[in-house]
Formats: sequence, C-alpha cells, structure tokens
Amino acid sequence: MSEFTKNKTASFFVTLLIGFIILSFMFTGYQSLQQGTGNTIGKVGDLPIKPEEYQQEYNRQIEFFKQMMGGEITAKQIEQMGIKQSTLKNIVQRKLMIKFATDLGTFPSEQEVAAEIKTLTYFQTNGQFDKDRYKAVLAANRLTPKEFEDDVINQLKLKNSQGLLQNFPLSKNYLSDLQKIRNEKLNAEIVQFSKSGLRNFVEVSKEELNKFLAVNTNAIRLQSMFNERKASLDKPEEVKARHILLTTQGKDEAKVKAEIEKIAKEVTPGNFAKMADKFTEDPSGKGKGGDLGSFGKGRMVPEFDKVAFSIPTKTISSPIKTQFGYHLILVEQRTAGHEASFSEYKEKFATELLQKDKVEEIKKLTQEISDKIKKALEANNESELKSLVAKYKLQYSKGSVNRLDGLSNGANLTADNMKDLFAGDLSKSKVNLFDDGSGIIILKTAAATSANASADLNEQAKIATDNAGLKNALSRKMMESILKKLEEDTKIKIYSNMLQE
Repeated sequence: MSEFTKNKTASFFVTLLIGFIILSFMFTGYQSLQQGTGNTIGKVGDLPIKPEEYQQEYNRQIEFFKQMMGGEITAKQIEQMGIKQSTLKNIVQRKLMIKFATDLGTFPSEQEVAAEIKTLTYFQTNGQFDKDRYKAVLAANRLTPKEFEDDVINQLKLKNSQGLLQNFPLSKNYLSDLQKIRNEKLNAEIVQFSKSGLRNFVEVSKEELNKFLAVNTNAIRLQSMFNERKASLDKPEEVKARHILLTTQGKDEAKVKAEIEKIAKEVTPGNFAKMADKFTEDPSGKGKGGDLGSFGKGRMVPEFDKVAFSIPTKTISSPIKTQFGYHLILVEQRTAGHEASFSEYKEKFATELLQKDKVEEIKKLTQEISDKIKKALEANNESELKSLVAKYKLQYSKGSVNRLDGLSNGANLTADNMKDLFAGDLSKSKVNLFDDGSGIIILKTAAATSANASADLNEQAKIATDNAGLKNALSRKMMESILKKLEEDTKIKIYSNMLQE
C-alpha cells in the first residue's frame, strides 16, 4: 500500500535523548496538573519530578497512541492502557538512570552541551544557531536557559551511560567457545503441526449436526459466537484502483496543480498504467502502473477515500488534493459489501464446536499422521510426504539445527530435545519426534554438508549479527538489573493526589 494510506501502526521506544525535551514543545496539554503547595509531583532520591515533566511525557504518550490507533482516544482507553502509570514509570526510570550516570561520573563538558544545543533546529535561523531565537523559544515554554541546559546535561549523561552499557565487553575466548558450539550442526527436514489444527479434519456426521442444533442451549451458544465474530465476518465494499500522485511538499503548489491538470487531459483508462509509470511520484506505485490493489473504506485518507468510493468503475477522477499532493484516480473494479447472517454460519460454528469436543478422534488422527510422516521421512518417500503436508496443511521446511541456536526455522526445542538430536552417531540419518503437548515436531537429521564460499560468507555475516544481538541482549539485561537495583536502593515518592484524575 502506498505512503498516503493511513498509518495504523507506529514504531515506538522510550527515548532517553535530547529529542524528548524538544518534542514536548510541540504538544498541547491533554491533562492539567494541580501543583498544590509545591512545584513537584514526586521525587526519585534527590531528583524532583516537575509537573511540566510529567505533562510532557504524558502528552508524548497520548500522541503515540493517537497515531497508533488512528484517531482520538477516550478517557476509558487511557485508563485501560495504563497511560498515567506508564508515564510515571518512564519518568522514574529516567531519573534512576540519571542517578546511575551521575554515579558513573559521565559529566559532559560545557563544549559538548553547547554543541548539542546548537544542533537543534528549533533554535536555528537559516541553518545557524540563533541566540535570540533560543531565548525566545525557552521563554515561550517558561524555561530559563539554566533550566534547559541542566536538562541537556542530564540527557547527555544518559546518552553517555547508555553508550557504555551498549558496548558490553565479550572476550574473544567466550565468542570462540560459542562458535564451537554453533559449529555442531546437522541438516534437517522439519515437519510441524499443532494438534488443535487437526480438528478441522475430524469428520462430523449430518446426524450429529442435526442433534446438536436441536438443543436450545446450543442454539443460544451459537448465536453468541456469531455475535462476537460478526464484525470480522462482514465483508465491506472494496474497490481496486490505480492513481497518479504529484507531491506538493517543497514545491510551488500552483505549478503542481497545473501539471496534474495537463496530465488529466491526456490520460485515459487505457493508457493510465503507462502514464502512472511515467508521472507518478508515489514510490510504491512507480513501475506498477500506480496500482493500489483492493482496499475497503477508511484505508485511505478521507479526501481520497470519498472520491474512490463515489466515481463509477472504468472512469478517472478529476484532480483531487490531499496532504500528500494532487491525485488522479482510476477505479478498475468494485466489489459490493456483504453483511454476514447467522443462518450462513450456524452449521459451520456447530461443526467447529463438535470437532473441538472430539478429543479421542484428534488424538488418534495425530498419532496416525505422525506415524505416516515418520515412515515417509525414513523411506525418503518425497511424494507421500508432500501429499500429507498438503492434505493436512502441515508446516514443512528444510534447514539446519545447531547446538547453540536450535532450528533454523525458529521452532522451539527444549534442552532435552537438543540432547536427543545430537546423541549417537551424527554421521547417520535419523528421525526424531517431539511432542510438547500442544504440537508435534518431526525432524529428519543428517550430517551437515560442506558449505560453499557463498554460504561461508553468509554464515560469517550471520555470526557477526548473532554476536551483535548477544551484546544487545546482555546490555538490555544489565540495564534491567541496574534499574531494578537502583529502584530497590532509592527512595521514590509520588504525590498521587497532585495528579488530577
């Protein structure tokens, strides 16, 4: 889907850097604070939590959840998501890390603080730091230069201490030992499936179905199931469309409008794809004739959505303006929506419930399929294996397994499973079956073949990535341990009555 579709998700992390301070200038208040007789809402050791600090973090979280959920959020949703609690948690953790950074002695120099502030675009005029603008922005946010610079010092302390933690030292011998374990490798054919997934293959007779439906309590149960799932069963109206987009950002809008109007005079349903490849500035549509695929109402920005669902098929819209620029839209196909009815799904849901209760039949089928797969793997019967995989919709892959990382397809194996896999003569092929209660994994292992040069390079790259991942994991673990210890050793007081509920 192209860049102008509504973004329903957003990447998120709790930043400890200077951007936190500046971004808060852009937000308006969503919750007021009662300051009472003091100017703090809590303390972490000797470090105060200021009302405006809480407000900034709270607003930042509100903005994040608004973007993630595609619109305004209610007071009830704020309560359900625990935004107030997570706001305080983030601030407390930040204060604890400032204390840790201070104890480490990671004090930035005056030159570092000044250099950091001068890079912030909010204080620049024509790309250069503007002292008067700096003072004006701070004054507008009721901050003195000293207060702001103290905050910058704390953020740089955090940045420096994080850098130390992220460069977690791992000895060459440690990494070498890990690689030796990783080198104990076997090639593997892997078949896996969940037992519950086999319910759909257990037969339910017409007689069983009719008997079940005749019971009034079952009918009520089925109606409840339908009501719960109806929203996902309804099929909304959809259109299949293409578009040509000319962006306006950083351009003379009048010229862009004139250009799209010129294209509109030349484009036809027959040449639309060719014209889109030539003119569109939507990267996802370039080379694909501006194809947007099929989409339902609400997927696009409102102005685009309104036109796409109102013009007839095989016609091209007039130029329309959105936040991204000017568009021409060709609707190629329209699929009518359909509202699901209980009568359509009654028997399907009844069959589902009956299958779920057939515990012994599922157990028997699980055993039967497992035996057949084992025999097919042992006999190298590829056609039989493919037939079973297709019939029962099983997961099948070829890969490898090593003592350190486990299976290359990401499936989980226990320590006992790994012990069984690497027991005995590893030069000989063997088949193992592992049952974790909810699912089955069947593996045929054989001695790993020698890798070619290309594979060696890929393996080296993977090792480097794994080592970096290990460092990050250990760094995160160390930070968690530090925060936990600091929280235990630091007196933390929150004046909850000072937050307006």
